[in-house]
Amino acid sequence: AGAQEDFGLSPAQARLARLIVDGQDLAVAASALGVRVTTVRTQLQRIFDKTGVRSQSALVRALLSADAPTK
Repeated sequence: AGAQEDFGLSPAQARLARLIVDGQDLAVAASALGVRVTTVRTQLQRIFDKTGVRSQSALVRALLSADAPTK
C-alpha cells in the first residue's frame, strides 16, 4: 500500500503530497493544482493531521517510508 492508503489521504491531498515530496514549494504546488495557496495550506494541515507530523520535512520522510517497498 502506498502513502495515500496508509494515511487515508484524499486524492487531492495525495497530489499535493506528491508535489511536496518532489520538492515543490506551496506556491508552485498551488499553481500546479489550480488552487489558491490558502487552499494548499489547509490541505497540508489536514495531511499533517492524518500523518501525525508537524513539518514538511517530516512529512516527506513519512511519505517516502510509506512508499518504500517492504521486503
